[in-house]
Amino acid sequence: MLTPEENEYLTRIGPGTPCGELLRHYWHPIYPGALLRENPVAKVRILCEDLVLFRDRRGRLGLIAERCPHRSVSMAYGIPEPEGLRCCYHGWLFDSQGRCLEQPLEPPDGTFKDKVCVKAYPVQELGGLIWAYLGPDPAPLLPRWDLFVRPDGFRQIIAHWLPCNWLQVMENRGDLGHAIYLHGRLFQYALERQGRLTDDPKARYNSAMARQNALLARGGYTRYRPIYNRFGFTKGTRTNDQPEDSRGWTIGSNPILFPYTLAFGPGEVGYRRTYQIGVPIDDTTTWHLQYFCYTFPAEVGAPQQDFVPYAAVPLQNEKGEYVLDYVLAQDMVAWYAQGEVTDRTQEHLGVSDVCVIAYRKMLSEQIARVAAGQEPMNVFRDPAENESLELQIPGSDGESPLRSAQIGGQVTAYRGNYHKVSKGGWLYIDDDADRFCPDRDAIVELYRRAEELADRVEAASQAR
Repeated sequence: MLTPEENEYLTRIGPGTPCGELLRHYWHPIYPGALLRENPVAKVRILCEDLVLFRDRRGRLGLIAERCPHRSVSMAYGIPEPEGLRCCYHGWLFDSQGRCLEQPLEPPDGTFKDKVCVKAYPVQELGGLIWAYLGPDPAPLLPRWDLFVRPDGFRQIIAHWLPCNWLQVMENRGDLGHAIYLHGRLFQYALERQGRLTDDPKARYNSAMARQNALLARGGYTRYRPIYNRFGFTKGTRTNDQPEDSRGWTIGSNPILFPYTLAFGPGEVGYRRTYQIGVPIDDTTTWHLQYFCYTFPAEVGAPQQDFVPYAAVPLQNEKGEYVLDYVLAQDMVAWYAQGEVTDRTQEHLGVSDVCVIAYRKMLSEQIARVAAGQEPMNVFRDPAENESLELQIPGSDGESPLRSAQIGGQVTAYRGNYHKVSKGGWLYIDDDADRFCPDRDAIVELYRRAEELADRVEAASQAR
């Protein structure tokens, strides 16, 4: 458990707080590019600061303080002009650097405008998201993680607004053990209450519990450990009857990319690659993004995308009940059900929490580095190194196989069956957050074509 002071140290992110100063050394996603296409001006909040994002009429992005320095009207109601954003109240015009360019109701020969400015931050667009940097100069490079830049991805973004602190979201990234009961037994119970529980052995909710029950029946248990790399760590797992040199123990899975991104891999099979990104909005709010990048073979014919579609999904249904019948929903209830900020003075961590402890230690170390005037990890300044970074993690593979163990044949993993009807009568894709993708039907069709392609290739191979 932590002391109250340690808990504050790791969770609070406002200006001047130790963790807030650390996080200001990173670029943060602040808005979906898809929504900025619909309206070029948007109010945003990040790291406890209220700001306004805009795209001027020349296509340039800007991010400035929300309040006009004249009479404090919100610039979220501003009017985009070729040179910046104009306040709706008296027409003061500000550019992306925060400089006041015009005060049209003041004397034309006055210099008052040259004495006025607003806070402004660097902003860039990458992978369908708008990113901002709120830290000290010079700004580092915007990291070009693989799924944001790879040329072959069919992308979708799903978002949830969570009423909780960012750290309890992030701590789950180091917790592999939760998948058994949270995505197994809770999933079964949620479907049971809906009258939809089945005995489908391929379904996530049943397969997770079947593996756990088999392990317990033979007197087994699972061990966990962090496997560190330059970007964070992967989670090593093995049961007590597996060898020390098993891949799960030496390579691990699901890399944590510090400070708050979870990737899937290394060596992940299938066509579905994702990031989970828990963006710290303020001390009690997290903007959670699930970033999908489906990497189908070129022959499957994924549609070209002019932009990355985005959908914000509520946590509750129309009755006001929290939704629990898909995997990410179960993760999220475990985060926000701890309260706005977890009271870690009351926790009792066990041996299985070793990766949770490892992340807290890493976070503390990076806060201390910044306090000592040093740069934290994952701040990149060399363009030659800033490309598909996580593919450098040992065991990573940037290619998707034509046929994996999940597609066709003896299918055992439900994510390879997204296009098929489960025993319950719904598609397997609907057990995941992918069901909310704006292009869900297209994804289902792409999985179907991928299986057909794999069948043709296999038939041709056997014919030879």
